[in-house]
Amino acid sequence: MKKHKVIKNIAVYLMLIPILGLAGLLGGCNQPLDVDASEPTMIGTQSAAAVNGITVSGVVESVESRNIYTTLGFMIDHVYVEVGDAVTEGQVLAVLDTTDLELTIAQQKAALETARQNSQNSLANTQRMLNEATGNLANNTNSHILSAEAASSAAAVNLETAQRNYSDALRDYTDGTNPQVLSAESILRTARIEFEAREREHSNVSSLHVGGIVSQEEMRQAENALTHARNQYNDARISYENAVTFQQRSLDQLRTALQSARTAHQNAQGALNAARIAAQQDIERLRSNVTSAELTTNLEHLEIPLEQLEKRLEDSTITAPIRGTVTAVIAREGAVGMGQLFVVENTDDLRIITSFREYDLSRVTQGMAVTITSDATGDAVYEGVISRISPAATPHAPVVEFEAEVTVTSANTDLRIGMNTRLNIALE
Repeated sequence: MKKHKVIKNIAVYLMLIPILGLAGLLGGCNQPLDVDASEPTMIGTQSAAAVNGITVSGVVESVESRNIYTTLGFMIDHVYVEVGDAVTEGQVLAVLDTTDLELTIAQQKAALETARQNSQNSLANTQRMLNEATGNLANNTNSHILSAEAASSAAAVNLETAQRNYSDALRDYTDGTNPQVLSAESILRTARIEFEAREREHSNVSSLHVGGIVSQEEMRQAENALTHARNQYNDARISYENAVTFQQRSLDQLRTALQSARTAHQNAQGALNAARIAAQQDIERLRSNVTSAELTTNLEHLEIPLEQLEKRLEDSTITAPIRGTVTAVIAREGAVGMGQLFVVENTDDLRIITSFREYDLSRVTQGMAVTITSDATGDAVYEGVISRISPAATPHAPVVEFEAEVTVTSANTDLRIGMNTRLNIALE
């Protein structure tokens, strides 16, 4: 369009604003935010973006990921890897301090060999165990009682923490000060204002288009802007509802955790009492063993515990179950190794988990090509394919969605596990 023609069209547009409803353009700006308002309807024809493609978001994951745990409870002696290290299957990641365990194993082997060599030594060994048990009980050094006392103390600390967490969450819920809910509400308010502005703009441009004042391209741009604003508003509304739901669920979970902590504390107290009773019963059992040790030659009661200890010694060397990259190191030297220690993932084989809404499901199929972009990777565009679409909708979702998986087919990408990405599926 030439310069004088543009100026002429702008003049005509300005002259027609009062006629086309300037009051409508300005009206409603000061209306309060209504979170529960119904979804606005599309004005005009379907946008070109909706016809030619679908854009969804997704998070990068590894196709193969392993969480590495230990249940031994030994102190971590050395950690050999860091986040980002490439490892092979069977490579040592960490070792636990097994000094005491190795000493116990050595003692068990010596006791077993002694029992095999001389049955009379079995009687002496049983008498020694009886003496140790009696002494431990008298000197308050019984390992089971000490362990039960430590568990009771830990349960009391957990109960105090659970009570504090629940009280804090309940205060945020009651006072309306939850930061996630406040943030989602602010974003929703902004999206609502932007949507209403784009809706008024679309209405005006549509009227001008009918009068031949604006071009088809300008009309299409207004439609695209309205569609984008509507999607942003709908997403913000869903995020707000999710934040409110998440707060309620978190409060319920914390309430349940508090109840569990109370039960655990009561159980720990009961276990402590039971350990004291068991220690006394153990002494009586050992007295009986002293009487029967001279008659028995079955050493299975010594062999099985030894095998268990040796298995624990073997398990104290933590190795990688797969080839990949270390993406998380929870293990810390000097800390007690209990629970998850590492995460190893194959960073060369990536996928993106996303979802499609039900009205888009008929337009996408497994095997369709996908282009992948991310704010973190700038202008880079990577390729992928839809490798899986769930046959059932995601349960408990606020809107009907179907989970899908996109396999990244581009090699040597800058995508990283956990990145947020945009996925575009071009439609014919």
